[in-house]
Amino acid sequence: VCVCACVYSIFSRSIASFPEEMKAFKQTIQVVEECDRTRLKLQADIAENVNLVKQLVVKAEDVRLVGNMEHMKRIYAQLYELNLELIGEYKKRARNHAELVRNLKTVNSMIQKAARLRTGRYKTQVVQECRKAIKSNNIHALVDIFRSGQASN
Repeated sequence: VCVCACVYSIFSRSIASFPEEMKAFKQTIQVVEECDRTRLKLQADIAENVNLVKQLVVKAEDVRLVGNMEHMKRIYAQLYELNLELIGEYKKRARNHAELVRNLKTVNSMIQKAARLRTGRYKTQVVQECRKAIKSNNIHALVDIFRSGQASN
């Protein structure tokens, strides 16, 4: 149950307080940040493995030209294992992406809720301020924007 305390100032500005929603929103932001860190780590791991695959393919071709079939088989076994790793990394990346998208939809929903609390230019201002905060990667400013309709300076 959300408790709403809206106070209208002289300038028709509103202050909204939804403690439970904000608590859930902050958790969502933490999940988004964690997903982003995980995404970057997975990208680095995948790039490293792709480079290793390229090296092993060249090495296997060199060994084949020399005629060392036993060594070539070992290299191709390594390639097979590396391919399985890459498939596993891709699955992790896909799960991480799905979780990130789900949480970003929650963030967007929260922005829409905050905008619906206001009317006219203040509604538009909330959406614009939220876009600016997200664009400048100042995610924590969203809480202030939700509360007061503008970013704190």
